[in-house]
Amino acid sequence: MNRRVRYLRMALFVLLAVLPGAVGCVIGGGEVESKVDWVYSLDEALSLAQSGNKPVIIDFYAGWCAPCKKMDSNTYSDDSVGAFINENFAPLKVDVDRSNVDGPFGISSIPQVVFLSPDGKEIDRGLRIIGYVPPDAFLGRLQTALDAWDSGIG
Repeated sequence: MNRRVRYLRMALFVLLAVLPGAVGCVIGGGEVESKVDWVYSLDEALSLAQSGNKPVIIDFYAGWCAPCKKMDSNTYSDDSVGAFINENFAPLKVDVDRSNVDGPFGISSIPQVVFLSPDGKEIDRGLRIIGYVPPDAFLGRLQTALDAWDSGIG
């Protein structure tokens, strides 16, 4: 009887330890919806930038990159960030494993955000955003990039 009680206790412990995570995967395992209206072609982003007279924002990412996923789930899913990007930039999302767009920009770490003028030239290499940045700080960096473009740096 003592063995059976120990076995049941162990089974209950394992069940209680594993079940919440499993339920979370089933209930909350879906992708968080980005508030950014991304395009996935450089030509399309440049066309949008030229027609809207606004700079391009490129988010370089990979599906296996944990900080990239955190940017998607925390930063790009933020209403304020999405609205600011959609209004002021032509947003391009580039998977470094599936595209060669990163080559000309010398992307060596991700996530990395690069800003281009509508003619495809980088506004200022010093404006690049590397690594995870939370929404409020990211908004500040976006404003700095927009101000640089507006002042004619790019």
